[in-house]
Amino acid sequence: MKKIIAFALALILFAPVALAEESSFENLVLDIIKKNPQVVKEALEKYEKEASGKKQEDEFNKLFEDTVKVEIGDSPIRGDKKAEYTIIAFSDFQCPFCKRGDDTIKELMKKYDKKVNYVFKNLPLGFHPEAKNAAKATWAAGKQGKFYEYHDKLFENQGKLAEDLYVQIAKDLGLNLDRFNKDRASEDAEKSIQADSKQAQDIGIQGTPGFVLNGVKILGAYPIDHFEKIISHFETTAKK
Repeated sequence: MKKIIAFALALILFAPVALAEESSFENLVLDIIKKNPQVVKEALEKYEKEASGKKQEDEFNKLFEDTVKVEIGDSPIRGDKKAEYTIIAFSDFQCPFCKRGDDTIKELMKKYDKKVNYVFKNLPLGFHPEAKNAAKATWAAGKQGKFYEYHDKLFENQGKLAEDLYVQIAKDLGLNLDRFNKDRASEDAEKSIQADSKQAQDIGIQGTPGFVLNGVKILGAYPIDHFEKIISHFETTAKK
């Protein structure tokens, strides 16, 4: 009976015009539907699930067709520089989704150990008033070799972004405050942030967070299994 219903539903879904002229068949289908509502419901749910799954799979495969190239440049690298997989993040310290994305990357790096490294690039959004100040402070910390230590402290205190916090973190990390203040106020700090933002724009990343995993764009704070699926795809392809 399920096969008959599925066949009838398929005809309705794919050939409604032709069936409109076959009133007897239409009545038969309607009668089957009335007598077997649960079976019909299950058949429709299965159809929708399969269609949705096919669409998602097509969209996933398309990610590997539209790859991009991002120059790391002077951006600091967290992890093994020779790692097989590089994740480049375009991020905003005041964006709550970026905090979530950063947590995901840390979890991923812990799981994959030396196979994954991480590159942070600044993309402060205009409607986040402290985003650029935080970006400049992190860049200045990087000039003294403490980029990711400062980066982590900012995300840990995301709700407190302000001048007092920037100075306090610098003190806690043992930075030279005079140099720190001079560097974050410099034209070079501004130029670095502008260069990162332009890179994001050039590859079609406008919101945060945006990631690039070995050329594959990931737009948004996806859960860890999405990153793992991409890595798995690369590994499977490499074995062929």
